[in-house]
Amino acid sequence: MGNDLTEAEAKVYDRQLRVWGVELQKRLMAARILIAGCSSGVAAEVCQNIALAGVGSLTLLDDAPCKSEAAACNFLVPADAEQGQSVAEASAATLREMNPLVKIAALPGSLPPIPDPEFLRGFEVVLITSAPFSTLLQYDAACRQLGVAFFTASSRGSTSFFFANLHTHEYTPLVCPSCALIAFPSLASALSQPWKTLRARYTHKLVYVLRVCADFESHAGRFPTAEDLPALQERAHELAADACAAAAADANGGPLPRDLIGEDVMPADILEEYVTGASELAPINAVLGGVLANEVLKAVSHKGEPVKNFFFFSLGDNVGLVETLGEVV
Repeated sequence: MGNDLTEAEAKVYDRQLRVWGVELQKRLMAARILIAGCSSGVAAEVCQNIALAGVGSLTLLDDAPCKSEAAACNFLVPADAEQGQSVAEASAATLREMNPLVKIAALPGSLPPIPDPEFLRGFEVVLITSAPFSTLLQYDAACRQLGVAFFTASSRGSTSFFFANLHTHEYTPLVCPSCALIAFPSLASALSQPWKTLRARYTHKLVYVLRVCADFESHAGRFPTAEDLPALQERAHELAADACAAAAADANGGPLPRDLIGEDVMPADILEEYVTGASELAPINAVLGGVLANEVLKAVSHKGEPVKNFFFFSLGDNVGLVETLGEVV
């Protein structure tokens, strides 16, 4: 990319150029980003925000029909979208209108369950929503091998989260001109965080829900349904009991941590809402998608300290919470 922006680029990006300068804008304009599962309202928010920011190219992958119920939360799909169009195609058309300077592509088909390294190599950032844990784990591992930043996000009812893995990431803090280095755990490591190291007072309840659901899927080969709620609660009780026993062994007769997790650590209402796939809420999507889009821009611009590695937001506590889970290997 040349040293200067074109007249059209300088005009469109005038406001943000005043905030972060030409060099950072040029980094954004060179970025290649893949978003798979754009039926999600969270994905729509991210697409809109990063397209308006002026990334170089944005590739969408989602073959769900735009007239299907699955696309109801994606505001990028117009009501008069052509019959037979996929969510990716309809979203891409809207995004091109929002910012003609960004290369927007809609690929046919859906996300393959097995990652293709050659395909992933063409991107700097991969964001996947609405995929099984087994698929997410494989893509996270593949992206780690390739040095491609990996994100996944989910919004269900009043709860939401995203996970970020930038591997070993160099960035410039906003308040300090010198570079800093940060290392991220894998998704597999984050989801296997020992429960005895978690503290009920500080850990978001959705952490326990994700862990139990991932554990269930690894054994059953499918995502849990409403019929599996009793089994999930039982598994949570088992993990909590194991954590208490491990903490007692570590204490060797001494006092246990005051906020050690108990059997009530995973509220039944949050578990049920997450498992049964409660409808997405637009305000939740707006908050999560806005924060996530900013993290994607940080990943490609290397400006600002990134979230490491989970971000949770729910109406219950009405606050965004960052959790660092897993160990860097």
